[in-house]
Amino acid sequence: MFKNLLKYSLRALSRQKAHVAINIIGLTVGMICSLIIALFIFHELSYDQFNEKKDRIYRVILNGKLGGQELKVTYTAAPIGPTMKNEFPEVEDFVRMNNWDETIIRYGERSFAENHFLEADSSFFSFFSIPLIRGSREKALNEPHTLVLTESAAKRIFGEEDPINKMLKVGTDTTLYRVTGIIEEVPDNAHFTANIISSFMTNPRANDDQWLSNSFSTYVLLFPGASAQSAEARIPDMIVKYVGPILQSFLGLTVDEFLAQGNKYSMFLQPLAKVHLDPTIEQQMKPANDPKYLLIFGSIGILIIIIAAFNFMNLATAQAARRAKEVGIKKVSGSTRGQLMSQFLAESVLLSLVSLMLAIIVTLLVLPYFNTLLDIKMKADLSGNWFYIPLLLIIALFIGIMAGSYPAFYLSSFNPYLVLKGSTIRGHSSGRLRNLLVVLQFAISIILIV
Repeated sequence: MFKNLLKYSLRALSRQKAHVAINIIGLTVGMICSLIIALFIFHELSYDQFNEKKDRIYRVILNGKLGGQELKVTYTAAPIGPTMKNEFPEVEDFVRMNNWDETIIRYGERSFAENHFLEADSSFFSFFSIPLIRGSREKALNEPHTLVLTESAAKRIFGEEDPINKMLKVGTDTTLYRVTGIIEEVPDNAHFTANIISSFMTNPRANDDQWLSNSFSTYVLLFPGASAQSAEARIPDMIVKYVGPILQSFLGLTVDEFLAQGNKYSMFLQPLAKVHLDPTIEQQMKPANDPKYLLIFGSIGILIIIIAAFNFMNLATAQAARRAKEVGIKKVSGSTRGQLMSQFLAESVLLSLVSLMLAIIVTLLVLPYFNTLLDIKMKADLSGNWFYIPLLLIIALFIGIMAGSYPAFYLSSFNPYLVLKGSTIRGHSSGRLRNLLVVLQFAISIILIV
């Protein structure tokens, strides 16, 4: 049955090549736009998802208000991480990170400008799932003036030389840095970028006990099953214990008196998964994106598909007069309305599947240009997740059935007696529907333009 249905559908489509070509082009263009938008949304939602311990990693956020100015920042004091590890039973470990501006790296007589230079504690590799190709995860950053390089940075600086244990001059520091490891490239969907990671212990303020000197990003790793809310509940006591004496010394106020004056000094834990999509927090790493734009782009993608489907329905119903005799002859020959509807739906789904294949091919071809334009690295890895291909097929089937449903109902309803007699098909209802669809298409187009 399926074989016959496919054969009849292909035969019917081959007799209306121009109509088929227009439909395929319309659906393909709509699918290409929607696929690129979907890839962008998936890319944004994938940030930091590569980390194996992502559900246990939290960033410490400073939420303060002084003189009527409120701020939420990732800048925290150096002793916060060690204190939380020592005094919070929920906290297994911590890592502090500090992002540098452009830094000059010198090897021998050659100099390199590096924009992605990062300082991090030796626990960095316990937090983030970035493979260390050479070197020890435990020892790579556990001494001052040591650093690790990405493969590309090592190739750029050392060429074919073995970089391990080579010495580099970093910025204006008079002490040379020793290369202790090589890591894979930091994924594009990480909330930070780094080509060189040096030991945080090199920073003169690594062991600083100044609680109001907020300069670094602090992350904590909770024990499995530990509650972030429970850890957050301990933060006010920590502030009273360590920040309170400083306020008393400089302002003559207790923490409660300071807060009673309308000021604010608190901290909370931000889940790693929410770091990239929370623009309300000022940070020193990559800028965060607003999640509302994902909703806007997602809506645009859906509207584009709807326009393409409406266009398909318009063209199919407009072909009614040409296919009327075909319907009449098939009904006289014994075809039931259900069989005719199945054929028209099969034609519609077939066109949708062809459009999907063309859309995937074109998307793969143009994706590098969009990545260059947007300065990101979207990937169309259909084999990366098992559900991608089934999901695309389901979407294509849905579009085909949605776009072909009304034409199938409409064409299969023709009276064979009137059609074969030569009576003109009035098509008032189809005309009204086409008018409605055209109005909706223009309305959606105007919304998209606005």
